[in-house]
Amino acid sequence: MNEKEFEIKYKLYAQMLFNICYGYTKSKVESEDLIQNIFLKYLKYNKTFKTLDDEKYYLIRTTINECKNYIKSGFKKKEIINQEIIDNSPSLQNNELAILKRTIDLLDDKYKVVIILYYYQSFNINEIANILKISISSVKKRLERGRNILKQLMEV
Repeated sequence: MNEKEFEIKYKLYAQMLFNICYGYTKSKVESEDLIQNIFLKYLKYNKTFKTLDDEKYYLIRTTINECKNYIKSGFKKKEIINQEIIDNSPSLQNNELAILKRTIDLLDDKYKVVIILYYYQSFNINEIANILKISISSVKKRLERGRNILKQLMEV
């Protein structure tokens, strides 16, 4: 892969992967470091993908694995709220956005990942199933449970 191709791929995927990393780390600096490592692995791997979707799924899966490994290595979640993950929604006030972000942080990773991919990255259920290598019914169930947990936590 030449420099120009890499630059195109970076521009195409970096923000999406950053959002996923941030969902795990809650730190802009840590997320940027993880993205750097992910793209280094991507360059080193130098695999040819059949489709752009296959490439995107590979990068998302790699990002999720990197984040989980990073957290297992002793990273302590920070209580920093970043406005970059959730788009500025006209229907929600800033205080409500902050509460929603904190509430999503409380979810187990299996629910959090599905919520982030579905609502923030706009993947459909089939795509999420392919990315996470789980069944469509598992994705639906995790979305349902994640929503229910969020609803319960937001009501408190």
